[in-house]
Amino acid sequence: MKVNPLLNEIYKGLWLLDHHSISSYGPIISKILAGDEVIFQNTNSALMQIKDRNGKRVQPEEDGGYDLPAQSVAHVYMNGPILKHGDFCTYGADEIVGALRFANEAKNIKGTVLHIDGPGGSVSAIGPFRAFAKERKKPIVGLIDSAYSAHYWAACAVCDVLLADNDISFGVGSVGVVLSFADTKPVLEAQGYVFHEIYPKESEHKNEAFTLALKGDYKMIREEHLAPLARKFQAAVRQSRPGLVEEVGVLTGKTFGYEKAMEYNMIDGLASVSEAIERIDILAEIKNFTNNNY
Repeated sequence: MKVNPLLNEIYKGLWLLDHHSISSYGPIISKILAGDEVIFQNTNSALMQIKDRNGKRVQPEEDGGYDLPAQSVAHVYMNGPILKHGDFCTYGADEIVGALRFANEAKNIKGTVLHIDGPGGSVSAIGPFRAFAKERKKPIVGLIDSAYSAHYWAACAVCDVLLADNDISFGVGSVGVVLSFADTKPVLEAQGYVFHEIYPKESEHKNEAFTLALKGDYKMIREEHLAPLARKFQAAVRQSRPGLVEEVGVLTGKTFGYEKAMEYNMIDGLASVSEAIERIDILAEIKNFTNNNY
């Protein structure tokens, strides 16, 4: 049986993920723990499309490269839960950022529309987006169906503008951190397994927070692991959204539809794809004007 990296992370990992999404994987995780066969379908869709100024898709050449017309726009897709590294079911943060970096460096691409629809992902997925933000030169407009937790953090890190692509299924938020793990020890002990953990005196604090959590004492893991990460998430959102209205739940895990997201300045408006491209043009003009006046 091949265990999917996504489920392995949910089983043991630290997550920036909307809680409803964690729950939805429960039945699959139960099958894994029971030793049942779990079959995953390859659900990867396009990671990136490039379109010319008229909206026509630019096809890659035989060698995989592109002959890009001037004023092209890259469309990068960040859909579904994100891990740092992808698997056969989903693209990883490294691949998504790789597409953003290609658009950032390609001579005839004027900017990127980042299409976002996802529940969040692993904590480790945020690093590549934060690193890319330091080198970004061209406009990126986030066009959102849903952006919960890690998806919202990633969007705040790399996008100049955040726009809803609809006001019906749209949702953002879940700014928070969750640690989810299953204690399989009782199940395995019932099957005859015996566990031994031996630490030298020089390693008295090794795994202490997690060991206490297994005993039901969550104080250390909350204070030393989860809380610092939650504060970094909050600080990142505040920095990206300087006009943020910190109403109850905005930075503590609640989710919001379009109207409330606008009221609390979590996004910048509603737009179609063509309107998102217009924003890229405006941002590019502002950048050129600013650079020419220094």
